[in-house]
Parts: sequence; C-alpha cells; structure tokens
Amino acid sequence: MAKLKTADILGAKAEENPPQTEDLTAFVQQAERAAMGKPSEYFSGLRAQLRDRVPFGLGTIPRFIAEAFEQMAADKGMNKREYFYHLLRKEGADIPPYEEMDGRKL
Repeated sequence: MAKLKTADILGAKAEENPPQTEDLTAFVQQAERAAMGKPSEYFSGLRAQLRDRVPFGLGTIPRFIAEAFEQMAADKGMNKREYFYHLLRKEGADIPPYEEMDGRKL
C-alpha cells in the first residue's frame, strides 16, 4: 500500500473544494483590516532579539536573599522576572518595558 504524503492529501482537498474568488477576496480584505496598524512580526527587531535566548542562572544563593528578592518583587506587584528586568533598567540597561517583551503579544 502506497503511503500518502501531506501534499497529496492537501492537493486532493483543494481540488474537491476550490476557493471561490469572492470568498477569497473577502477573506484577504478581512485579514488586511485585522493586520492594519499592527507591527509586522517578520520585521520586528525586538521579536528577533527575544527569540535569541540563552540559559541564565545564578546558582544557589542563601535562602534569606531569595526570600528578600521575592518579597521586594511582590511589594512592587511584579513577578521575579519582571523585577529582575526592573533592576537592570534602573542600573541603565537598555531593556524595553516588560509588556512589550511578552512574546504572545508580538
């Protein structure tokens, strides 16, 4: 029995239900309206920077220091990562606001 490839299956599906030009045009127009005013994900330098990740760890630290850090983050209403970025920004690091760095929103 011959094994079907995905391209064969999709090609057969396309032949069964060829797209209507009016439907396709309406779909394209709807997509263009939805994308209007949003930055292109392909040309976003920030998106490329956010994808380039490296492991970062401080190793073990005394419990009272970790608890103090967590308490200070909670006092500011931030999680530990947000608070870490906040401290780096305070010292002059060029880091955009945490909301802009959320990969789900880019």
